[in-house]
Amino acid sequence: MRFKDEFFGSEAQITVSKRACELWNLCSGDPRFSYNGRMVALNGDIGPETVEVMAAAARLQGAVTNHFFPESQANKTSSALEALGLSCNRWEFYHGQKKAYEASKDILAKYQLPDDLAVERLSPETSAKKIADLAAMAADCEVMVMSGRVMRGLDIEGITLGAFDVSGAAISSAWGYKCYHPESGLSENAFWGGLTCRPDRRGQKVALILGAMSIVALWEDHGVRGFCTGITAGNMSSIAVCEKLGVFPSDWVGLGVTDPSMFQGGRLTK
Repeated sequence: MRFKDEFFGSEAQITVSKRACELWNLCSGDPRFSYNGRMVALNGDIGPETVEVMAAAARLQGAVTNHFFPESQANKTSSALEALGLSCNRWEFYHGQKKAYEASKDILAKYQLPDDLAVERLSPETSAKKIADLAAMAADCEVMVMSGRVMRGLDIEGITLGAFDVSGAAISSAWGYKCYHPESGLSENAFWGGLTCRPDRRGQKVALILGAMSIVALWEDHGVRGFCTGITAGNMSSIAVCEKLGVFPSDWVGLGVTDPSMFQGGRLTK
């Protein structure tokens, strides 16, 4: 079973995800690019062609992101892309290594999930309803999820964790994927995060615990040695959780570029 049609989010987000699957078939062998189940992205500054390639990818997919982008070049690059009629936004790029693993182990030794919650690692056996429910919960938290195949661990090495209550309702999520090309110099890193929690269950450390679980699993089961995520400046709740998990600010930023004809607000995900 291929799960070809499991795409989630707004109409524009679904369009981006579907286009990204096809684009990745064309550029998966190029170390300049990565694919995280949401879109094909660039891996940092790729030289003089950076603006041109980002603009082309944004127009083809509807949006593109650039991870590990040097902060010193962010304003100049964003201005050049906006001059081409595209919308730009920026995330602070947080990164953790061994201290993130150690902090996560400490958190799991100290805290436990509420008794009515169970954590599931999504797989090809996970029901379509459970996948869709987790995606809907994350969307309510303004987070764009990956395609169903990626959440099931099929197209990219990595994991998606979901916490579900006794009724089967989705409560929280966390994920991480080894999406960087072996020749990019970033292959031991995971695009990590997705720490969402249903509003009525916040304050119970559920997202913190799932985040810790995901870091430990990625480190121990998949050989991940770096955990990176983008956070909107001023999102203090996400910053606090990441720093408790040993994931801290870096000298990089994440750039997001959208085609205004698809994303009038100019933002793809939180």
